[in-house]
Amino acid sequence: MTVPPHQGIVPTPPAPPAAFHVTTPSGQVIEVLTDSERTFYEGQAGRYQTENKFSNTSDLLDLDRLVFLELLVFRASSWLGRGTYYDGAVLTDRAEGDCRKAMKENSELISRVKTDLGLTKAARDKADYESVGAYVTLLKQRAKEFGVHREKQLVKGITLCQQLFAILGAFDRSDEVERRKIGYESADDILEWVRTVMQPEFQAVDDHFAKNTQRYWTDL
Repeated sequence: MTVPPHQGIVPTPPAPPAAFHVTTPSGQVIEVLTDSERTFYEGQAGRYQTENKFSNTSDLLDLDRLVFLELLVFRASSWLGRGTYYDGAVLTDRAEGDCRKAMKENSELISRVKTDLGLTKAARDKADYESVGAYVTLLKQRAKEFGVHREKQLVKGITLCQQLFAILGAFDRSDEVERRKIGYESADDILEWVRTVMQPEFQAVDDHFAKNTQRYWTDL
């Protein structure tokens, strides 16, 4: 639900023309009445944009309205607190009533806009809960993928060890002539097989996992 730009009660003060400018979240430049209003507006707008991600134009326009409505409440509460307008003119009983009415009705509009933008505590709690649930689900998925990787490493490791044991067995049972036939004339030849075959093949399993699966683990 989008609040119309001019909806909200704005008590008319006998104040001088506005001379302070602020930039709204959507990029519009508007005027406020005092330096304290400018500080309040910029503080609220800055905090909302720092603590939340707004990029949609409609959301930014709604954020404009939200901060402006909060400014109206700030203005009315300032006048009530001091008992005068910004120019020092004393509030009449009727003016005080208008300020209280403005604060009440604008506060209701603020609540509605906050609900639409997902800025209420209930919405934040729901988002946090869903975020934690999604994180746990993703964590389980990553654990399963890593478990599969470990199984592949285990299979490759056992296969390579069996090949190594077979080479060692053949080497120990053979004489020099037989060792030349099987291609392992010395222990150095076996070590060379470990360096050039066993180690690279085992490492290839880990490299494949890192390149094709683990590289996408940027969301944890």
